[in-house]
Amino acid sequence: MSDPGETPAYAALAERFGTAARLAAARSTLFWDGQTYLPPAGAWSRGEQLAALDATCAELIVRPDADDLFETADSATDALSPIERTNLAEMRRQWRHAAAIPKALLLERSRRVSAIQPVWLAARQRNDFASFAAAFAELLPLYREVAQAKAEALGLSPFDALMDEFDPGLSTQVVDPIFTALEQSLPALLAETMERQAGWPDPIPFSGDFSPDRQRALAYQLVEAVGHDLQHVRIDSAPHPFALTGSPGDNRITTRFDPDNVRFAIMATLHEAGHALYEAGLPRAHAFTPIGGARGATAHESQSTMVEMQAGRSREFLSWLAPKCAEIFGGDPSCWTVPNVLNAYRRVGSGFIRVEADEISYPLHIILRYRIERALLSGDLNVADISGAWSDFSEALFGRRPPDHAHGCLQDMHWAVGLFGYFPNYALGVSLAAQLFERAVQDDPAVLKNLAHGDFAPCRNWIVPRMHARASMVPFADLVREATGEPLSAAALQRHLRRRYLEEAAP
Repeated sequence: MSDPGETPAYAALAERFGTAARLAAARSTLFWDGQTYLPPAGAWSRGEQLAALDATCAELIVRPDADDLFETADSATDALSPIERTNLAEMRRQWRHAAAIPKALLLERSRRVSAIQPVWLAARQRNDFASFAAAFAELLPLYREVAQAKAEALGLSPFDALMDEFDPGLSTQVVDPIFTALEQSLPALLAETMERQAGWPDPIPFSGDFSPDRQRALAYQLVEAVGHDLQHVRIDSAPHPFALTGSPGDNRITTRFDPDNVRFAIMATLHEAGHALYEAGLPRAHAFTPIGGARGATAHESQSTMVEMQAGRSREFLSWLAPKCAEIFGGDPSCWTVPNVLNAYRRVGSGFIRVEADEISYPLHIILRYRIERALLSGDLNVADISGAWSDFSEALFGRRPPDHAHGCLQDMHWAVGLFGYFPNYALGVSLAAQLFERAVQDDPAVLKNLAHGDFAPCRNWIVPRMHARASMVPFADLVREATGEPLSAAALQRHLRRRYLEEAAP
């Protein structure tokens, strides 16, 4: 770093953004607590706490002199190192986002988001769309205000402005061609795969002791296999699995232990372990700085998906997982043979839940949400019509309609926690994961070979310098091209899915 005395404007900005990042990490921990251990009646006070942190972070970033400080820092960039110049640009981007939202609007959004979360959870449990719709109808106009304010500040469309907050460098111009390619190819691939699998014997149902303690024991072995130091990680249960972000050395993973669906906890744990591994691999020297964080939501999702889907559902890894499950859960030995486990994991089906979806169906779930979210934000779709629109899109993409709201529009928490403009990253991340894993296996065959021993080390050694260690130091498009040799597209994902589900030998 350069001498702060030579660039006082940059130093002042860096100090403010560093403090804001530390407070944001504290906010993330409070959110984790709210999803895991907070008593339900404490939601109102947690909302006040989160709103205060949001306001304080915003005030740090958008102080009245911030514009002058940026102008002064820009005039003295020759005194900054290349890393500092990149950090300055990232600080400016974050400042534009924060400065675009009036404080009163920020506070009101935080309060309403905190208030609607328990409403969403209760509505999902009771299959009660009306109660959620009533609360969401009051929240949606705030999102529209935020989107419009950001659009004016950034010179983008409202939806692109929301996307830029989560995924800098990505826009609907990038999303739409990828989603169109997937929407045109995946339904036919899904039908062809189902036709192929129609002749397979039914998998023997998994059996054994699936108590939370047994599932937790396997979960810890999984995160250790992925590469986590158990001194830095803990696993808890939450209604919707997630991983803590922004707190170096504090890697908290949540999953859901369902005794009737042990596969869910396995895949969710691997998924969140991938997110947490990215956080653990970010450069500690740049912790709590804009350039030291993950390069957007799509980059983050690519890391979780590489672990869960590309590696975690590979034939090699499942051959290690099968006897491990037999050891921990017991039950009928025939259900834990490698062919039976492969048979179970390869099955594409007729489910409705995104987080339980097969690999082919998963991106289509995101496309469905993307279409609805854009229509809601633009005003082309009313809150009261979400359920009907969801069913119509489901029928168009999957050929079936959800049986109830809990299996349809109430299944995800994202709109209730303020994540508008966020859903595209899930499918974009799957696409990027396929590109990265394909290139990793080409560069080092041990990436795939070692998974048969539960060893992620070659995979981890390939990805860390290309993604984790680079954090937000380069633009997203450059990060992808330099790691894979190509821009982001749907092509590698299409190749992967066809190879795994139509060309790979049957179990």
